[in-house]
Formats: sequence, structure tokens, C-alpha cells
Amino acid sequence: MLLKASDVYLRHFTRFLGKPFDVEMFRGEDGVGVRLATFDQRFPKFKVYASLGLSDAQDKVSDLGELILLTDDFRPDVKRLFTHFLLFMLQEEIPLGSRFCIGGIEMLNPDFAEHYEKEGLYVMPAEGFDEGFTELDCLGETGRVYQALFLSFNELDYLRRHGGVSLEEKLRRLSQNEIELCALSRPSCA
Repeated sequence: MLLKASDVYLRHFTRFLGKPFDVEMFRGEDGVGVRLATFDQRFPKFKVYASLGLSDAQDKVSDLGELILLTDDFRPDVKRLFTHFLLFMLQEEIPLGSRFCIGGIEMLNPDFAEHYEKEGLYVMPAEGFDEGFTELDCLGETGRVYQALFLSFNELDYLRRHGGVSLEEKLRRLSQNEIELCALSRPSCA
């Protein structure tokens, strides 16, 4: 059996995050699928959802990588939103490394959007993890780990006006004040 890129990523995530609690397969209406691994051992206050399949679809997402999302809300809403987001990326062939945000949370789950005041999911290179986590050798190529963060309306507006690099700098400054960027109830940085 040939080893797929997503299998290499699963080993990589297991090395850094512990054994996955669950790995599920999800398919979009067009038949495109992605596995989603759930890790609950590494960060006591957070679950980590990790895509497994974007790395097998470089023809659709342009970059060799997978996407993680840390959340402090353990209800199924977050997993559903993230899965919808991943399938939309594949369907629309959005380049993984392009620092983008997909909005529309208020249409998919209005109660969630209102409760947390979040409008979209933003993708950026993962940072702030143990050394060796964000890049890996994947079948002879350099693979990357990207991270999704929920954004508020103001952050989304800031992203549109100033770009991803500037937004990420504001997020870093917010985290220097000991505010956990992955906490859904965190204040907006914009």
C-alpha cells in the first residue's frame, strides 16, 4: 500500500498532539472528501481538529499542507463549521497558503455567530507550537501546517483593508497580553 501525504500528516500530528480521539471522513455534495482528526490530550483547555486530506489534494489547494483548528468550545458546532469550511476550500480550490478568510458563519449557524461574535474562519501559517511542528518532510517535499482562527466582524474588516500579515501582527500583540487567540470568547484585535 502506498503511503499518502495525509498519512504522513497523521503520524506528524500524533507525534506532537498525542493519539487522536477520533478520525472521521466527511464528503461534500460533489463527492470530494476530507478526514478530520480530533486530538484532546495535548492542550487541556482545547480540542484540536486537524484536516487529513488537503495534502492529498494539492491540485485543488496549491500547497502541501494541512489545517488545524484549536477550540475551547467542545460542542459539535465547531466541528461542523470547520468541516464545512474544509469542504468549501476543496470545492472552490482555494490556495491553502494564501492567507484568506471564509465568512458566512452567521448563515450556517446564526446562534454561534451571535454568541461568539464571529464572522469567519481565517487561515494563516501555524505558529506558537513546539519546534518542528509547523514544517515536516512529507514524501520528499516540505509540508506545512496551517492554522484556522475564528474572526470577528471588525477583524474581518481589518483583514480586507490591511491584509493578512498586518492582521497577524495585531493578533500576536493581543496574545502578548496573555489572551488566548484560540479562545472563542477572546476580544477582537481590531
